[in-house]
Amino acid sequence: MALINHKSGLSLAELPRAGIELSALLSIAPFLVNADRGDGHPVVVLPGFLADDNSTWILRSFLKSLGYEAHRWSLGRNLGAKNMGGYDTLVSYILDLYKSSGQTVSLVGWSLGGIHALAVAARASHAVRHVITLGSPISPACANDDMSPIYHALRQIAKTINAAPHTSTPEHHTIPNMLQNIPHTLPVSTLYSCTDGVVPWRRSRIEETPHRENIEVVSSHLGLGVNPTVLFAISDRLALKEGKFAKFRRSGWRRLVYPTP
Repeated sequence: MALINHKSGLSLAELPRAGIELSALLSIAPFLVNADRGDGHPVVVLPGFLADDNSTWILRSFLKSLGYEAHRWSLGRNLGAKNMGGYDTLVSYILDLYKSSGQTVSLVGWSLGGIHALAVAARASHAVRHVITLGSPISPACANDDMSPIYHALRQIAKTINAAPHTSTPEHHTIPNMLQNIPHTLPVSTLYSCTDGVVPWRRSRIEETPHRENIEVVSSHLGLGVNPTVLFAISDRLALKEGKFAKFRRSGWRRLVYPTP
């Protein structure tokens, strides 16, 4: 009998690890309320593939506690862009928030939700303040990738959903084109974990520039929305004043919980 490889082991441990991370959040919650408070600008949290707004409730509640105008994405279960009119509905939603609030909107996307966030930023950059992705497969596959069984299964499900002829997606929705169309001064922060049991961690990183950064955390994929270190990093990024981007610092106590890439 073949031994379970490292990636398979991480995949099998996803649910119990997420449970441990949730328990850690409940224990550390009193300290997280001391995270930097925001300026009240709108933040939309986008769920991962096959998930809905229920999966982002804890994250949105945390952001609300810091003073942000945290919004669900309100598009039901995330089945991919091809079920959203090629992003038109989502872009319109973000533009409406931008107009009604009079402020640019930050986007926090979990897994596939991060790809959606980049798509919005590519099409309506003037309405977007900051994009933060959580374990999102935003980079091309490479030879060193160790694909998890869960990732293979999700890709097959996505192909099945997207197979219908009425759900074709324009070429400009590809990730390289999204990134190319996002202004270089619009901040993009990617959070990734080398112990992610679903998405290969190398696919969750982006090429760094003065306004694009990668932040490594220690988390399961399913726990990215409840892991205390992830929530703190998100709050740190959102607290940046608009137009005053500075990369995430790992000095002091942060060295103990945030690995150096």
